[in-house]
Formats: sequence, structure tokens, C-alpha cells
Amino acid sequence: MTLTPLEREDVSLVAETPYRWQALAGKRVLLSGGTGFLGSFLLEVFRYRNSKYGDKIKVICLTRRARESDETVEYIEQDVTEPIRFTGDADYVIHLASNTHPAQYAETPVQTITANVFGCYNLLEYARKCGAKRFLLASSVEIYGNGSGTPMNENFLGAIDCNSARAGYNEGKRVSESLCQSFRAQYGIDAVIARFARCFGADKKKDSKAIAQFFDRAVKGEDIILKSAGGQRFSYCYVADAVGGLIKISLDGRDGEAYNISENDEGKTLGDYAAEIAALAGRKVVMDVQEVKGASKADYAVLDCTKLKSLGWQPIFTVTEGMKRTYSIYKGE
Repeated sequence: MTLTPLEREDVSLVAETPYRWQALAGKRVLLSGGTGFLGSFLLEVFRYRNSKYGDKIKVICLTRRARESDETVEYIEQDVTEPIRFTGDADYVIHLASNTHPAQYAETPVQTITANVFGCYNLLEYARKCGAKRFLLASSVEIYGNGSGTPMNENFLGAIDCNSARAGYNEGKRVSESLCQSFRAQYGIDAVIARFARCFGADKKKDSKAIAQFFDRAVKGEDIILKSAGGQRFSYCYVADAVGGLIKISLDGRDGEAYNISENDEGKTLGDYAAEIAALAGRKVVMDVQEVKGASKADYAVLDCTKLKSLGWQPIFTVTEGMKRTYSIYKGE
């Protein structure tokens, strides 16, 4: 993808972080979801490492539509809900493919479940057969449901109303996590889990998440529409830090463990961030409370990232800094 100067800076900041890059040098990575928001950024980090340091990381990227391959990435048409057709070996397998925003959850709930669960199963089967060194599952804060009013660590069990189509995303991630543990127990697969906060950044694809909608209107010079009272307290993660956390977990996470990935909590509500984004554009927030199909019912979902930080990971940006960068990237500044 074509990167703006700020995006190139973001990629370089992650690629220059002193992770154990030597563990990836000369290795092959099988990646699902590589044309998505986080996956595209991850590929740019690998391209940077290969270009500047000669790491010779090779990525086999499974995608639903054919794309032109390059020295770093070989794109292969593959629906992950079907058995993986690629027959070569891989050292790392990373499952990112998933519907990721409310409109998709509401419009295609079946595909939301199957891309997660069947995709996870098929990729685990591939990892088992080829003897992959490590499997990483991209999970989500959504597996916790509505929080307890205090930051949630990885032992928090959460509560989800499974008797709804919207729960397909939450439960799909939870079943995928269980599949990882089942493959570990039965086949000895080495697997780690990354539980992402609500990720944001300059995504070029249509996204119905609240923060993405705020940016869409702000960049157009329009007032921000807040479709709830705005009191929700959530954790967020800028794309660069989300991918940095993913890489750290891939390299140093302990087999069988799950890790939360989030920026440090700033104590702000969804309404506070709506106001900050509106201010970047010199606009205001307009209340228009309504039900959004596929939207989360949670009003508190703040993550405790102590466990990931104990591995040596630290976020590069604050949420507010990430939002300023996102707006600047969209505006071409």
C-alpha cells in the first residue's frame, strides 16, 4: 500500500523497536487477514525489516482476492473457512482474518462466526501438519463482554449474552481461544493469544466502529454524531502499538498464554474522545441517540496490560497522540 510520511514513520518506529528480530530472520510466516487493517501494517513492518536489514522474512498471505506478490509477500487466494491449500511449511502461523466492525456483525453474522472458528481450526490443522514453531491467534477485548468497573486482566472471565446474533463475534473469539488450547493439549501445538483492545488508525477500508465514524465525519469537516450518551469507558490501541504488541507476543509470549494489548488508560469516555476528534476538525459533537445494529452492549471494557508489559513491551503512543496522528494522516498533513 502507498504510505504517507506519518505512516512510514509509524512503520519504522515499530520495525526499529529492539525486539528479537533474529528469531524471524529467514523464517516463513503464514498469515490470514494480511490485507486487513492490522495485517497490512504488519506486512509493511516485514518489508521494512527485509529492505533495511536483510531479514529475509517470507510471508504467505491468504486472501480472498488475488493480489500481486513481491519479494516479501506471496499472496494466495484462500477462503480460510476451507482447508488450507498451501502445502509448503511455515515457521509461524498468524490468524488475523475476521469481520471486525458492527455493520459486519449485523449484516453477515454467519460469516463472522465461521471466519473466526473455521478459520482458526483450518490454520491450526495446517500448523499441526507442517510442524510450525508457533501459532498466534488474534482475539479481542470482546471476549470479556461487559467489564467489572476495574481494568480487566487475562484471568477475568466476563459475561456475554450468547443468545443473540451479535454474540457471534465474541463467542467466535472465545471458541477460537478454546481451539488453541485443545490443539495444545491434544497435538502439542505451541500457541499464544493476543487480545486486542478497540484498534484505530487511518484505515482505508469502510469501518462502522464508533471511533472510525468520528474520524470519517471530522475529515469531511462535519460535526461528530454521537449515537449514545457517550459514557462508555473502553480501552483503545493505535495501529502501530497493536502490531508492535502482536510481534512481541509472537516472539516472546509464553506458550498457552493470552495477553491484552492496549494503550495506557487515559480515564476518558467515548464522549470525551468524540469531543477531542471534533476539536481537531474545529467542529462540535451532536447527540443523536439511537440503536446501532451490531454495536456492543458493553459500557465498560478497560484492559490491564501488565502481563504484556512484563515481557518488555511498552506502547509508543497515548490514545490521544494516536488520534492526532490518525487525523493528520487522513488529512494528508
